[in-house]
Amino acid sequence: GGCSVPKEWSGNKQLGRWVSKQRSHYRSLQQGKESSMTEERIAKLESIGFEWALASSLDWDRRFNELKQYKADYGGCSVPKEWSGNKQLGRWV
Repeated sequence: GGCSVPKEWSGNKQLGRWVSKQRSHYRSLQQGKESSMTEERIAKLESIGFEWALASSLDWDRRFNELKQYKADYGGCSVPKEWSGNKQLGRWV
């Protein structure tokens, strides 16, 4: 298993909220804002495979990059919903 715990995980809502707060503290630290996150805590969390971004965030970044490439190739962002080149991108847009 992994450490990709969603915020409202029905298996343990307290853990889900705690994990969400760790991600929030980490983002604040990355942005140079005040944060209770420390390098020691980051190292501990990463040692167990903690995931700083949920898959949905990673998917969003992937689709955004695909959209940038589509725009470079075709001159716009109007991807057809069922575009045969990348149906997932077409549905995302």
